[in-house]
Amino acid sequence: MKKQREVLGHIIKEEQISLLSTHLLSGTEVINIDHPFPGVHGIEFNFSAKPRSIILTTKKLYSLAKILRAQKLINKDAKFDINASFAKVKIGKQLHYGIRIKNLQSYDEIPVLQQKFIDAGFEFLYKSKIKTNQPVSIKISKFFHIEQMDEGIYKDANYKDMYYVHFPDYVNWETFREMTMYVKNNVSNNNFDVVKGIFYKDDSVYDIIRVYKPNMSLDLLNEIKDRYCKAFNRF
Repeated sequence: MKKQREVLGHIIKEEQISLLSTHLLSGTEVINIDHPFPGVHGIEFNFSAKPRSIILTTKKLYSLAKILRAQKLINKDAKFDINASFAKVKIGKQLHYGIRIKNLQSYDEIPVLQQKFIDAGFEFLYKSKIKTNQPVSIKISKFFHIEQMDEGIYKDANYKDMYYVHFPDYVNWETFREMTMYVKNNVSNNNFDVVKGIFYKDDSVYDIIRVYKPNMSLDLLNEIKDRYCKAFNRF
């Protein structure tokens, strides 16, 4: 049995989003992630009775510690087993904060969940008029449960088809975008989604990329890792 470990970190990604118009407390705004893995083709993510990923936008910044304390209280209710993370959303020049939620069983649970967070001392954003027709950058801070597959390569122990690869050092998003175009033009299979991030582990900080692809092979992960190292030296 492979050894799992828990690390703190964050990922930064660009997403297509929409705002829910139903299944929420009156006047609040809930962001729905419509296409969670835009780099993967041939997979349809259709609206269903179970939300994949939503963000409850809050009136102000709340720490990850406060969010996790609330999660602990909420999950004592047998109806809930949510996974809550800190979220920072940049839409154009607008900056919003929120709570990213996974593991809801239906959209009907959202207003109940919002009320539970209100009872725990959270205030939600009202009528901010979020615009969704422009690039959206989302930073998610959370704990990751990982298993090492190879040197600098990990799989997510909780989410199928999700992998993490060590990256040489920090680069800004625009440079990372250029690197990704170079990598995708120079690998044997470019049908994968990738975002950048950080792991805090072993008393240090590690830049990483998160790779999503169904039926991913270790050979392709090593190929992607090598290509990003070459791209880092090239750019």
